[in-house]
Amino acid sequence: MRDQVAVILCAALLTVFTALPTVAQTRDVSGVRVLAIAPFSDENPLNWRIAIFGATRLSELLKGGRLQIVDAGRVAAELRRQSLAPTDLISPSKTIAVGIAVGADAVLTGRILEVLQEPAAGLSGDEITSIEGRVTVDIRILDVKTRLKFFEGEVYCSVPALVPVAMECVARRTAARVNALWPRN
Repeated sequence: MRDQVAVILCAALLTVFTALPTVAQTRDVSGVRVLAIAPFSDENPLNWRIAIFGATRLSELLKGGRLQIVDAGRVAAELRRQSLAPTDLISPSKTIAVGIAVGADAVLTGRILEVLQEPAAGLSGDEITSIEGRVTVDIRILDVKTRLKFFEGEVYCSVPALVPVAMECVARRTAARVNALWPRN
């Protein structure tokens, strides 16, 4: 009987806590005028070309928007000057130091979580008729002054094509998120 009461009590508490509305924290983005795009990182050296492509393409997609963009090439040069690698930007302190050095108000970093290209089976399941490319990147946008995150989350694309097409999709989805945070007025 005590076990049943405990289960009912836990279920009631869970219902109460999950029913509470969540408060979305909105960050004031009005002070951000310059966004630096850091080269994407990946611990697998086989993926360095796709990582470079993703950050470079994102830089291109964001140019001409509301924000001034410090492109991935310029941020990569600053990383080399500071003897850092893109994987070092997991540290907020190093990200902020690079952001300050390139004159940015915020820095966008990307860490590749998955790059996969594999054959996809045909309708009958017997033969391979296409290729599937998948890319997942963990994106973070950090405010240089406050160290607060404007955004953090995974951006994922799976397409019936090669991996570079999946990375193009990730870059476009990330650009859309950035543009949603800083819309043109």
